[in-house]
Amino acid sequence: MASCQNSGFDQLCQEAANITKELELKAASAALEAATREAEQILQTFNLPPLNKRKTKRACSSLLKPVSFVERDEFGHLVPKRRRPKCTKANISDGTVVNNPAATSSLSLESRQGDIDHDEIPSLSFRTVCPAVEDIETLHQEVEDLLADTEDIQCSNPTSSNAWSVRMAQTKKKWAALRPEMVECLLTAEYTEIRQCQHCRLKQSVIRCKDCIPKQLYCVECDILAHERKLHNRETDVEGFFRPISPTTLVKVDIDGKFQFEEKDCLLPLEAPEQICNCATDSTVVSEGKRAILIGIDGRYNVRLPHFMCQKCHMSRATSIPLLIKSGYWPATASCETIYKIDVFVSYDHMKLAAPGMSRQSFTGLLEQRTEFFGREGKICADAFQRSFFEWRYCQFEIDQLCGLKVFDCPACSPFMLAVSVDGNRKLYRFKRGHEDHGLFEGVFVCKDEDVSKFVDYINAKTKHSAGKGVCGSSQWSAARESVPKKINKLDEEGMEVAVCRHGVLLRSLNMMRGEIFAYPLFLQKELTAKNVQFMCTDVICKYWPYLQRIVKDCPELSPLLDMKPFLSVMHAKAHSWKCEIKWGGRNQEGAGTTLGEEVEQVNSFLSRTAICSKYMTKGARTDMITIQAMAWNQRKIRKLAKALSLRFKKTKAKIQEESLNLDAIKTDLAVTHDTLIDWTNEIQQWADTATSEENTDSQQVLQKTIETLYVSIRQRKQDLYRQSDGNKRRHKLRRKILEEKAKFCAAVDDYNRAATEKLQSADTILASESYAWPWVLDERDNLATKKKAFDQLMLLNRLTEEECIVLKEIRNHWKSLTREHSLLNDLLSHVAVEIKENKQDCGISENGILGLHSLLKKRLSYLRSHISSVRQLYSSVLNCEVFEKMKDDDLNMDEEDIQYVLEYEDDDDEEEEEEEDEAEVSFKI
Repeated sequence: MASCQNSGFDQLCQEAANITKELELKAASAALEAATREAEQILQTFNLPPLNKRKTKRACSSLLKPVSFVERDEFGHLVPKRRRPKCTKANISDGTVVNNPAATSSLSLESRQGDIDHDEIPSLSFRTVCPAVEDIETLHQEVEDLLADTEDIQCSNPTSSNAWSVRMAQTKKKWAALRPEMVECLLTAEYTEIRQCQHCRLKQSVIRCKDCIPKQLYCVECDILAHERKLHNRETDVEGFFRPISPTTLVKVDIDGKFQFEEKDCLLPLEAPEQICNCATDSTVVSEGKRAILIGIDGRYNVRLPHFMCQKCHMSRATSIPLLIKSGYWPATASCETIYKIDVFVSYDHMKLAAPGMSRQSFTGLLEQRTEFFGREGKICADAFQRSFFEWRYCQFEIDQLCGLKVFDCPACSPFMLAVSVDGNRKLYRFKRGHEDHGLFEGVFVCKDEDVSKFVDYINAKTKHSAGKGVCGSSQWSAARESVPKKINKLDEEGMEVAVCRHGVLLRSLNMMRGEIFAYPLFLQKELTAKNVQFMCTDVICKYWPYLQRIVKDCPELSPLLDMKPFLSVMHAKAHSWKCEIKWGGRNQEGAGTTLGEEVEQVNSFLSRTAICSKYMTKGARTDMITIQAMAWNQRKIRKLAKALSLRFKKTKAKIQEESLNLDAIKTDLAVTHDTLIDWTNEIQQWADTATSEENTDSQQVLQKTIETLYVSIRQRKQDLYRQSDGNKRRHKLRRKILEEKAKFCAAVDDYNRAATEKLQSADTILASESYAWPWVLDERDNLATKKKAFDQLMLLNRLTEEECIVLKEIRNHWKSLTREHSLLNDLLSHVAVEIKENKQDCGISENGILGLHSLLKKRLSYLRSHISSVRQLYSSVLNCEVFEKMKDDDLNMDEEDIQYVLEYEDDDDEEEEEEEDEAEVSFKI
């Protein structure tokens, strides 16, 4: 009975809902008709065609849900609005709707806002878009008032420069709010609550192991079983606080139930040999051998070496060096009394690259602090650590040689190298030591001193040299010396002469025994002749190149060195005379691109930090350390070479557009054509080639020369204040000399201004300028300064145009170098596989060594494939070249001849001859 009543009630509810829907539809239809009539009246006032009632009604009837527009404030938050009542028949049938058009308009528009889609009926919104003509002035005034009121309003969206400060402020607030909780957490972590052992779940835990997470709580018995042959960092809470204990310390319970500490001997974790005799493999037992010291990244451990013995035949075997190396250790001595984990050498190697000035004493001191922190004790010998590190690093170098890895070759500069930058670093001096030995890396990066000395003696015997510093215009250069006698002081090496390519890759170096003389860069130039270098860059090339031409006359075998072109470093050229800068400056050398010639300064800034430690080392240790750091530097440079070339290509293209606009602006300002600029360029170059006559100089000309000399000298001393001096004592002397010369310079400027018609600027203004234009150098009729400005801009644009082609060539060389290395690794891997198959040992390596080499080659090949893939993706995104996009991973197996890079030149000469970079158009094809 109840179910029947419920069903009848549900039926009545359904009928009521249907009736309600019908009433709502009728009300909406009536509202639509009223709105249509109102819209027609509005359109008639503007003489527009009437609405199509059928289309409007069909469009509105097709809507299932009303469209609502959400209004937000300036911060993006919803604005609360009063809910409007729905339209009913009573509202529509009211007489005021017909008699009052304004009321009809407002009511109908309110009713249409929820029912009509304005996108489908654009005519209905015409009233809001097109205001009446008489309201235009009012709107203008309202907009002006609104804009005037926005001066004091702060922007809700901060700029990118302020966004960082806002984020940092928010982060600081969050940390400040979180700090009390973190302090409480640190205090809670030190609470020694009574907890059960997480392994047996039966006894109270007394040991917490930091290396056994997540189950780090042990009881006495479980701790002995779990850490019998493990060197974990543990803590005990038997004293009411966590006390770090060494792996040799055990916690035991005595008869009275009290905890006692006992010492035991820990065995070195070592991979056990599978078999030491012909007996069964399970008959070998491990016992305690001799004591040893283990040093890892967590400090020092006192351990015992395992001793293996067969229970049946009683044959025994002690721990051997091959077994140690296989398990990841490195012996400090042949007797294995001290052993190092290899990971501590890797960490030290990375640390020396990140912080070249860190000494071995600082690093071993860090290890000693970690030893004490983990509850152990003992000292670490820094000298033994460094000696073992050198041995391990040299063995790694030998393995890299077997794998065909070339560290001191730039992939982008082979087979033709554009420029080599050579400069001396006087901070890399070394004091004399009692015992001098030769390093393991002698001749790898630093040339042998015997070879350099023989060459210098040969040059001195063949040619007469002038003493003193070289003079360029009005400046004297300490690096521009032909000969310097050997100084009698506490120094053995007075510095190093370093050569790098234009990508900052170290190529070669030598020890300077007599200061910076021309014979040292001459030796490096001779060593690098095989790399087909085009430009020789130094900071005193204006004096070095005439010296080289004179040497070649007496030593004809050095004539190939003149095939290179001279290049004066761009930044150092600012300290030379105008004529020297125009004639020798790197910006004015055709085919040089935007090469700076200052790349060696970047490398010297890295090597100078090494000098903090190397000046107290022995000769061999200094050579080894500098070579190791140079190899690490080159590996990082080569690894990031693709990114550097891509970035340089992007910047060059953007810079070409910018400087082209600057050149057009100069043409417009001076009202000259491009042909006129070419004529000015030739005129400037001819003026630079003319020598300055020093005859018939009067007192005014002597004063002018004095001013130029003092100006250049002060700027040079300021530049060398930190570049060539590593101590405050030397810097104090330079500062005092600068003050003395500045006083003389001010007096000379005042004397000149009293006698000359065209006055000079103040002394401070002149010294603040990079290259001051002296009035006695300028020709007033031709305005040489204006012509030189246009000349510099034209040369810069030409160099940028060349640089774009040069970078494309270097990208090509880099890619070909990677594919060539991949092909060589494949060939070497196949050769090693054949040796393994035929059991050959031609290279003097055992069978196991050849198998290990085979695995290393596969590892190197896998890394190279991944690197080539990333390089291809990077170059493809920069060059938009289909060649790199079409290459698949399987294409890496192709030979070098399968990948062709075509250089299309304007003239069809021999491809092996070097062409003009600005005439070359580079395209890539497969």
